[in-house]
Amino acid sequence: MTLQENRHYLLLVWLVITGLITFGVVVAWNEGLTTQLVNADRSRICLVIALLYVVGTLHCGNRIFFISSELNHACDVADSIAAASRNSAIRVTDGRLNFARTGPLPTCVMTEHLIDLVDATHEHRHSDTGSENSSLVEVLAERLKGTHEFGWFIVDILLKLGLIGTIVGFILMLGSVANSATLDVNTMQKILRQMSSGMGTALFTTLAGLIGSILLGMQYLLLDKGADDLLQRVIRVAEIEIKPKLAIGRAD
Repeated sequence: MTLQENRHYLLLVWLVITGLITFGVVVAWNEGLTTQLVNADRSRICLVIALLYVVGTLHCGNRIFFISSELNHACDVADSIAAASRNSAIRVTDGRLNFARTGPLPTCVMTEHLIDLVDATHEHRHSDTGSENSSLVEVLAERLKGTHEFGWFIVDILLKLGLIGTIVGFILMLGSVANSATLDVNTMQKILRQMSSGMGTALFTTLAGLIGSILLGMQYLLLDKGADDLLQRVIRVAEIEIKPKLAIGRAD
């Protein structure tokens, strides 16, 4: 049995990844690394990065749960359709897909797409439905992956915030030199302390932005893979199981 054949495999993989990330954050907190990161960042951009990362993770978790549940429903629908006879009549009753022997199938993304396919075939019984089917696949793909753009936007924002923090840090570092009128020993010590503070802001914000974008991007990559898997399963059932039955119905 492969990983994709397990129920809720997508959610389980995401929980493992999120658990490892949480464990790393807890270890960093206990070692004082998180406190050092926040205290060294004079721009407080790291806090914004952390907040956006939490928002992105919550959004990704919600979508992961949805796609994982739909994958389970897709497996159940595919098994029910495969168990039905090839000559079983396909009907849409009260907005639900029905087979003569299996009865109404559960409402999910797959059955909704198949209902649209059946309706499109009935409406264009005497015409070529290739373009309509292609449009239905595009609509399905947009439904499954359209909201993921929000997450990838956050991933890009995290990286850009890290770069902004780098610029802010260098401005703070160079500003300490520009505001100094004299260069005696005490002034040089003060300048070096301010320069090190600015350098810390630049480095720590860059580090936070890179780590946040990598970890969140990894989660959304997993989400996109799950959506692609669901899309492939829906298209496979539609092309192999449903279209031949619709073709028999049209011939009759």
